[in-house]
Amino acid sequence: MSERSHDDDAEVEASEGPATPAEGATLAELLEAPVSRGEQHGSSSEPANLVGECIEAKHPTLQGRVRVRFAIRGQDHERWVPTLQGLPVRVADRVLMVRPDNLAEWIVTGVVDGFATRPRHDKQEAARVELQRDEAVNVISSQGQPLVEISQGQGGPVVRVLEPDVRVEFAGKLAFAAEDIEFEATKGEVALKASADVVVKGETIRLN
Repeated sequence: MSERSHDDDAEVEASEGPATPAEGATLAELLEAPVSRGEQHGSSSEPANLVGECIEAKHPTLQGRVRVRFAIRGQDHERWVPTLQGLPVRVADRVLMVRPDNLAEWIVTGVVDGFATRPRHDKQEAARVELQRDEAVNVISSQGQPLVEISQGQGGPVVRVLEPDVRVEFAGKLAFAAEDIEFEATKGEVALKASADVVVKGETIRLN
């Protein structure tokens, strides 16, 4: 009687494919058992990548899911599909869907034409604070230090920064536009600095 080597056992296991849990297996064994692509998807002939169209961008109860219309072999389907975290998807976007080998559902992994012109949506009011003449809205730090105060003045709204020294920085261009612009230094001078030319344009420039 010949003895079987470990290599022979390995060849038999490889030819039989991945092991499946026996009848009466525990829940842990069922969860750890590998599932083949055919068992997971039902048909190996179905595509693993599709392009569909988003028809609803917000699920009624679940976050991170959009409703997508797509076609497989000429037959239209509609399905709620999860998206990658942080992926912005809007109605009418064409989306790329991928179905991994070990997952039974599609995943939206990208927007094909996200830079296309999108319909403009009017902004909805999320919150409102009504102020009387003697009231103000204050913004404070986590340590309770006052930072900004917003109130109603005689000439309109007043935004007051409560810190004595403030520095505002922008990475790009800063532009002011208004009917009239007035800068006033109640104490001290006004200093303008530029790494290039300083250009002042106007009908009349008055310097006292």
